[in-house]
Amino acid sequence: MISLIWLVVHFTLTSACTNQSSEILVTYYGYYNDGYRLNILRESVEDSFSLAPRPIPLSDFDVIEVALCDYSRISANLQTSDLIKHVQSHRRLKFTSTKRRKTRPTTDSIKVTQLMKAQELWDMGLKGQGVRVGVFDTGLGETHPHFKTIVERTDWTNEKTPNDGLGHGTFVAGLISGTSEECPGFAPAASIYIYKVFTKKQVSYTSWFLDAFNHAIMRGINIINLSIGGPDFTDRPFMDKVWELSANGIILISAIGNDGPSFGTLNNPADQMDVIGVGGVNAEGRMARFSSRGMTIWELPDGYGRAKPDVVSYGASVLGSALDGGCRVLSGTSVASPVVSGAVALMLSGIEDRTLWNAGVVKQALIEGAMRISDSAASIFEQGAGSVDLLRSFKFMRKYKPQVTLFPSHLDSLDCPYLWPFCADPLYAGALPKIINVTIVSGLSVSSRIEEPPVWEPFSTESANVLRISISYSPQIWPWTGFMALFLSVNSEHSSYTGNVSGRIRLTVVSDHFGEKRRATIAFPMRLRVIPTPARSQRILWDQFRNLRYPPGYIPRDDLREKQNPLDWNGDHPHTNFRLFFQHLRADGFFLEILGEPLSCVDLSQYSVYLVVDPEEEYFPHEINLLENAVNKNGLNMIIFADWYNTRVMEKIKFFDENSKEWWTPETGGSNIPALNDLLSRWGLELADTIIEGNATIGDLHSSIKSGTVISRAPAGTHVSYATVNDITEEIIAGDSTLHKPLNAPVFALLRNNATGSGFVSIFSDSSCLESKSASFESCIPLVDILIDAAAYGVPHSFCDLLVTIPSPLIPLSPPPLRSDLSKHFTVISSVVENYDHNKVTYRSLPSCRTMTAAASFVVENISYPGDVSDRTHEAFARVVFSPRVSSINSQFKMGSIIPNGGILLDSSFNSTPQPGLIYPFISILAFFILFVLLAKLCRWRILSKARILATRIL
Repeated sequence: MISLIWLVVHFTLTSACTNQSSEILVTYYGYYNDGYRLNILRESVEDSFSLAPRPIPLSDFDVIEVALCDYSRISANLQTSDLIKHVQSHRRLKFTSTKRRKTRPTTDSIKVTQLMKAQELWDMGLKGQGVRVGVFDTGLGETHPHFKTIVERTDWTNEKTPNDGLGHGTFVAGLISGTSEECPGFAPAASIYIYKVFTKKQVSYTSWFLDAFNHAIMRGINIINLSIGGPDFTDRPFMDKVWELSANGIILISAIGNDGPSFGTLNNPADQMDVIGVGGVNAEGRMARFSSRGMTIWELPDGYGRAKPDVVSYGASVLGSALDGGCRVLSGTSVASPVVSGAVALMLSGIEDRTLWNAGVVKQALIEGAMRISDSAASIFEQGAGSVDLLRSFKFMRKYKPQVTLFPSHLDSLDCPYLWPFCADPLYAGALPKIINVTIVSGLSVSSRIEEPPVWEPFSTESANVLRISISYSPQIWPWTGFMALFLSVNSEHSSYTGNVSGRIRLTVVSDHFGEKRRATIAFPMRLRVIPTPARSQRILWDQFRNLRYPPGYIPRDDLREKQNPLDWNGDHPHTNFRLFFQHLRADGFFLEILGEPLSCVDLSQYSVYLVVDPEEEYFPHEINLLENAVNKNGLNMIIFADWYNTRVMEKIKFFDENSKEWWTPETGGSNIPALNDLLSRWGLELADTIIEGNATIGDLHSSIKSGTVISRAPAGTHVSYATVNDITEEIIAGDSTLHKPLNAPVFALLRNNATGSGFVSIFSDSSCLESKSASFESCIPLVDILIDAAAYGVPHSFCDLLVTIPSPLIPLSPPPLRSDLSKHFTVISSVVENYDHNKVTYRSLPSCRTMTAAASFVVENISYPGDVSDRTHEAFARVVFSPRVSSINSQFKMGSIIPNGGILLDSSFNSTPQPGLIYPFISILAFFILFVLLAKLCRWRILSKARILATRIL
């Protein structure tokens, strides 16, 4: 057994390194003892390293400390071992802090057990008994008077005490199992295991969690509450361990984050499919402003995010246990999460069948039991399935039969605003496919599979002809969850069609549950609004392919003044941080199509505007050629909202992370100005590396610039707007506020080509004003309106008259900014660039465009879309669940041959009454038995004699 101090393992030092070091997290494909893991490392690492001992003798990971300059080579060597699963830097985890608006109970304080009617289950004798709950937080004191059933307290931090020095862990544990009459928890009889994984300074590391997670598996924990989260969803060892926990029957419930009301702010691990992600509402049942909103951004830029959170619950001004033994009030999704954890613990104590105590069934129960919140404006990306209803979910579990649940359960263009943005964006021929990502939750088993490709069942022949639906899905559903992505488009011959198209996607999920064959078929009803193809003047192409974001790389925030969150991680998508901009365009009758591929994959002649907002990715040379031709000859208008770029500032804002022992270097600036300059050079335009802030007047329009750039080159005849702003470049570099200086600089340019059929190119200095949370959003929109209207109807002379038309070329005062040599990681995250060498770019091969095969289509004439989508028994949902016996028979047939005309058989195989599908096999078996008896009588003696001979041979 290795002692609890760092073990230094000495080998030959192959290079002279500095004193700086870095920590590497190594995970294995199995659990090994200390000595065996050490031998694995020795075989892979030839340099000296320090090994941190694991507190559990058997472990599936290690943390080693190496010289910083040897990090890359040692990481590469470790990855060559067949026993090593993953190698990455050792990361610090983020604490989802609460909102401490109040510290003592007030008349506005929420007693959540009362609001959620826990008393009704308490009256049944249910108080969480038999349920093991792991509280992963800041610890708990040994003698706190509110807790009677603490089984174990363990410390996984470096503070060497399981006591709570912050109060957060005490509050969270109190909501789950506190016994105070003033601030009671849901499950006072539950067995509570305290895992201290955060210090009182809110510091934690991946390794602390991995050790604690392994311990929880060994202890047979049923529920883990995680009031933690952060924007990094690439911590693979952490994610792998979360999946392992779910696969072992542990139910993980996690806070969705406190970064609302902005969209695209979900925290990990709550954004994982198998984890129950919880958002917050206030006492009135309305969305809490702080609660993070969806969609997930894992899938960007080429896909579309999933709906999260899963559910919401009370998280504002909630009463819970305080450190001093009294009660206090806190707010945050880290409060809403233990509310749900306690409710689930209470619920499970009334479910005798413990095979149902798993993440799949519990997620189904919470989703199916949830009620849409009273805030009618809240979409599925804000409230998920709705607010947790303890009693409805409990009844669902009491009557549970193995089944499959889809989330969202349907897609309806008339179900607005709940199904925003899908309900706000109609389909039409010629458009890029609309994508919806559906989560599949299987209660059949921890591992299931989709038996055959899902099929499209339109409710009329007309619907079958109008739509083209392609489907991408996860063939394997593990643990408990999978996905189905629908790509929706209208066939080209229906460019004049108007109306609603209804149908359903049907899929069948099968599993082997402890040798028992299970099968379930479920449908996803859809009612989609189709309109005639809009005129080109109404169609705008948004280039999502150009947007990169954290966590794959360090992409700095656009506003350099924003110190609290230095990362650009919200997706830069029209449905996340540019949501209000998207809604504004839709309200004005424009249609925004989102491109997640290179420009070679789209017909640019179909659009009046090519819109680039805050780009970080590079351009393929072929894309630049396409844009040049489209603008100069085919009337495409290009509108660019740029941002800052300066290599010296990038050098300034890089930092050495003491936790991971790594240098964090920006991959680019707020925008990739060198890439934009490559594009703009075709028109003689160029952007500088000067960083400015201030207020700009463009014509008679006013807008704010947070951290923008300057237009440094333009040809004669360009319409330019100058603004008196502050040059903050030197101020940012030196950290001296006295160094900013006034500057009269061009911040907007509009270049028109008078040739017939040509479009214009326009550039604005900054993109921050278009973000939904921007205070200057309302002032920025008029500029966009003028430009988009100009693309549709021509640039108004009245607008150009208010700008400066330069009579001679604008000459830059300094050379254009070069690409940064600071980070070599950009070539890893970029889909365009293969290598940088002194500003010379080597490009990757232009990727093939995505091609999707249309799903098989079978018209179902006698089904209609339900008028009430909350009625899940309607035949459009087609939830058919087969018992093991039925599944073995039905596997030989298509669904239509068993259920005529695509009708339904709702949960029939689990009813006590005989099923028609079992009668015919029973009759066949009986007839075979009678025939056998008759034949035996005719051949009686011959059969007996042959039996004697066979028995003699066997003996």
